[in-house]
Amino acid sequence: MTRFPRFWSIAALVAVAGLAAWAPIAVAAGTDQAQPAQVQPAQAQPAQPAAPGSPSAAPAKPSGTTATHAGPAPAGAESKTVAPAPALSFDPPHCSVMFFVKHILAKVPGRFESYSGTVRFDPQNLEGSVIDVSVDMASISTGVPKRDEHLKSPDFFDVGKYPAMWFVSQKITSKGGSEYVAEGDLTIKDVTKRIQLPFTYLGTKPSPLEQGKQVVGFEARFSINLLEFHVGDGKFQRMGALGDTAEVVINLEMLR
Repeated sequence: MTRFPRFWSIAALVAVAGLAAWAPIAVAAGTDQAQPAQVQPAQAQPAQPAAPGSPSAAPAKPSGTTATHAGPAPAGAESKTVAPAPALSFDPPHCSVMFFVKHILAKVPGRFESYSGTVRFDPQNLEGSVIDVSVDMASISTGVPKRDEHLKSPDFFDVGKYPAMWFVSQKITSKGGSEYVAEGDLTIKDVTKRIQLPFTYLGTKPSPLEQGKQVVGFEARFSINLLEFHVGDGKFQRMGALGDTAEVVINLEMLR
C-alpha cells in the first residue's frame, strides 16, 4: 500500500510542546466508529536491523512473518499450486494512511506519508491474494513538527531503532458482500501480534484518466492498543493526557 510503507496488511496499522501537548495518532474524519482489530496473543519479536549500506532500506522482516496463507500441508496431503492474484500498485495521490488518538478530550489526527510493499487481490482468488506492506515510521506527520519529533523519539515509536512497521497477511477471507478480513502479523517496534484486519473492497473499474488501466479501491477502519505494541510506557495515559487506542483509517486507490 507509495513508499509506506515497506499495513497494511491491517494495520496499520497503525502519531509537543510539553507533556500535555502530545497530540497522537488518528485517522480520517468520519461518523463511523473504527472496529478494534482482533488481536491474538503473541510473543514480542526483536526487530531486525536495516540492511547495511542502505540509507533508506527497510528493516528485515521479523522472523515468522511470511506471505504464505494456508500454512504447511499436513503429512501425506497433496500439495496444491495456487495461482497468484493480480498485482496492484499504489496510486499515491489517491491513497491515505491516517490515524486518530485522543488527547485530553479531543482526537488529534495524523498520517504516514511513505509506505510500500506487495498487494495482490482478486475476490475470486482469495488463496492467491496477499498483503505484505511496510510503513516508514519517519514519515509520520501530525502537522506540528515539534510533536512529530516527539513521536519519533524513544518515548513513542523510537524510529532510529525501529524504522518501519509491517503487516503481512496469512489468510484473506470473505465476510459476505464487499467485506473481507485479512488475518496476519502486525509488527510495531519489538512486538509482533496476529490480528484480524477488516477491510472493504470498493470495486474495480476502468480508469477514466489512464487508458488501459484498472482502478481498484479499498477502505479499512480498525483500532489498535498502543501500549500492547510498546508505543509509550503508559506515563501520558496515567496523566490523562493521551488515550491508549489509535483509530486507523486507510483509503486506497490502486492500479493494475
